[in-house]
Amino acid sequence: MKLLLEKLKTIDTDIKKRKPLIHHITNYVTSGDCANMALAFGASPVMADALEEMKEITGAADALVLNLGTINKNKFISMLAAAKVAKMRGIPILLDPVGVMASQMRLNMAQELINNGVQIIRGNYAECRALLGDKNFGQGVDAGNACDDKGEFARQAAQKFNCVVAITGAIDAISDGRQVIIAHNGHELLTKVTGAGCMTTTLIACGAAVSDDYLATTVLGITAINIAAQHAAAKLQVGEYSGTFKAKLLDAVCNLQGTIIATEFKGKSI
Repeated sequence: MKLLLEKLKTIDTDIKKRKPLIHHITNYVTSGDCANMALAFGASPVMADALEEMKEITGAADALVLNLGTINKNKFISMLAAAKVAKMRGIPILLDPVGVMASQMRLNMAQELINNGVQIIRGNYAECRALLGDKNFGQGVDAGNACDDKGEFARQAAQKFNCVVAITGAIDAISDGRQVIIAHNGHELLTKVTGAGCMTTTLIACGAAVSDDYLATTVLGITAINIAAQHAAAKLQVGEYSGTFKAKLLDAVCNLQGTIIATEFKGKSI
């Protein structure tokens, strides 16, 4: 764990220094939030989903985020085109399989993207279960109940999909198929704002854009938003709730440093 925590510091420094470009093909519910989160963490966001510009936009990016939140056939075609460019140029691809347990179309699209090669998948427990063939767990996009051994589940998913898999929730489990990290940071107010998961994926992408240690970059992104949530919640005054929390969350990410993230990380390797 000590070596991993030291890597978090280095990756955070590299993000601030290099200001990587993160291409999002994402959902309109949280697009602005994700763009602001990338800026707050030191990266540069671009939101583009027109098929005609995928070669140029994705080709110039340092990481590609594919989010199924408000998916449609035209956007999916753009995702496939962008993924093809990213794969050819060695640009990391991150999949956020929003709501794949809710419709067969979403699930089929997610599976096709995975089959074309992704480096990181971040979803909640219900979404990850659906990817592994169980759609009868959860109906919306929110996380369901945690499994007894979420860490082992993450390991199995990572082995199956040959990438890093992060299952986020009250307890986070991240695995590259060998090592498993269990993390306990966070605050319940993250469940009261739309797009916490989408913003988390963006933060993970910021790290993946500057480091190919995708286990470490995933831990960094998840820990960053969770610690920021703790800091934001601690600054709320009487009568302030989710609206103020969301603004303070962005401020807290702006003020994060790698040393803080590494020092305040709560978790273990199993």
